[in-house]
Amino acid sequence: MTGDEHATRSPQYKHSTRYVLGFLAVASVVLGLMPDMYAWLSRKPDKAWVRVQQSGVIKFAIDPSYMPFDGLGSHGDFFGIDVDLANEIAKRIGGVRAEFVVTSYDSEYDVLKVGQADATISALVTDPSRLDKWRYSTPYFDAGQVLIAPTNAAKVSSPSPGGQRISAEYGSAGDAEARHIARRTAGVEIVYADTTEGALRKVLDGQADEAIVDAVSAAQLLPQLSGLHQVEYLTHDPYAIAVWGGSVELLNAINAALNSMQQDGTTQRIVDEWMKR
Repeated sequence: MTGDEHATRSPQYKHSTRYVLGFLAVASVVLGLMPDMYAWLSRKPDKAWVRVQQSGVIKFAIDPSYMPFDGLGSHGDFFGIDVDLANEIAKRIGGVRAEFVVTSYDSEYDVLKVGQADATISALVTDPSRLDKWRYSTPYFDAGQVLIAPTNAAKVSSPSPGGQRISAEYGSAGDAEARHIARRTAGVEIVYADTTEGALRKVLDGQADEAIVDAVSAAQLLPQLSGLHQVEYLTHDPYAIAVWGGSVELLNAINAALNSMQQDGTTQRIVDEWMKR
């Protein structure tokens, strides 16, 4: 056996080899984690979350001009679906209370950037073009266009060829969706009405086979018009809560509250109560 062979087979050599290999393995793990560690260490603090924790208040920006989601009484009292949801979220993220900051539709994002509010909850439709600066919560309501049909009708899905008559309020988003369907589906006729309720009544009266209306109107009107039911969503306009892009911890807390509210039925209860008024 040569000296080199003896060295490679000796206990001391094997021990040192295992030591080196172990060190290299640990080093590779540490090096692999360094980008994440750097990102964590260099992450800016969530100023909105710090404000909420220190003050015990979460400020929601709201445009109180769209019922049943957002309203403002003569005595400065806020009410509506969004207000009830905000109050419940505040309780669930640590016993803080909600306050509301009145803003216009055009300023619902800017107030977050300058810190005048911590979050915006105002029937706000998610906008993918804003995701570079702002973040959205889990959606809590879908205000898209829905297909309505008679309750006793045969199983209905998206309109198909065969002379179907679709009613819609003239000039509405439902009208636009009906036109879109008519352009790509043979035999579809659009029956116009002056109002959303009128479009639904045309189905009840037999003047139309189906109607296309927004989900908010459907939720409000269907309980009053027996004999109709919502079949499916044709488009989607999810309402969500917006926060400034760096408010990661606040957004996580809001999402946790929303998820628990959806699971225990609180969100749906609040929506149903206001829609039926």
